[in-house]
Amino acid sequence: MTTRTPRHRPAAEGGYQRGEETRAKIIEAALSLFGERGFEGASTRDIAEHAGVNAPALVYYFDNKEGVYQACVEYIMANVADYFADAVEAAQAVLDANPSDDALIDAFRAIQARVASYLFTTETPATWRLFMAREQAGLGPAFAAERLNERMRKPLLSVSSEIVGRLLGRPAGDPETVIRLLAINGQLVSFHLTRCTALAALQWKSIDGERLKQLCAIIDEQSVVLLRAMIEWREANSKRRKKK
Repeated sequence: MTTRTPRHRPAAEGGYQRGEETRAKIIEAALSLFGERGFEGASTRDIAEHAGVNAPALVYYFDNKEGVYQACVEYIMANVADYFADAVEAAQAVLDANPSDDALIDAFRAIQARVASYLFTTETPATWRLFMAREQAGLGPAFAAERLNERMRKPLLSVSSEIVGRLLGRPAGDPETVIRLLAINGQLVSFHLTRCTALAALQWKSIDGERLKQLCAIIDEQSVVLLRAMIEWREANSKRRKKK
């Protein structure tokens, strides 16, 4: 499906601010309903009603439901992509410097710490979590997944898979490399996307303060163990090849 970029119409003079406010209200309402009901289950009429605007206003700013959904994706990306930019750049600098295994592990830990910081210390609305959970599960439109992958996931995945690949002694794009990377990353993501389940199991009311420190410390410790196990696997595999 080809989706046009949502129209962002400037309002004349003092109407500009009102136009921006209306647009933001529609996006927030759409994030909520798309998160709760999915793309197919949320209608433009429901979104407009939830936003407190009439249906023509939604069409005026976004054309159609696809346009609203794309605007939601762009809205989240604008608030997220820059948060990880310096961590990605720092990791790439390490990769470019012929690093030791310890340096690679430290670079991975730094990325993971930044992800944890975003997931648990930034003000991420529950509506975003529901929306992104559906996207992570592949339940959103294809055009949105492609955009999210290009702007948000690909930069992090690229440097992270390169780090894991070097520790494993395998190409960054090798399925084993990617599977092991996603398995490590799943430690954090599961506590974010299924937060209610995690809180119930832990009998916690929230993940913050000392509890967040404990969570991050344990995940960091487990990640280091897994990354060092990759080095051992690489070295053992190298010895086997030399014997043949």
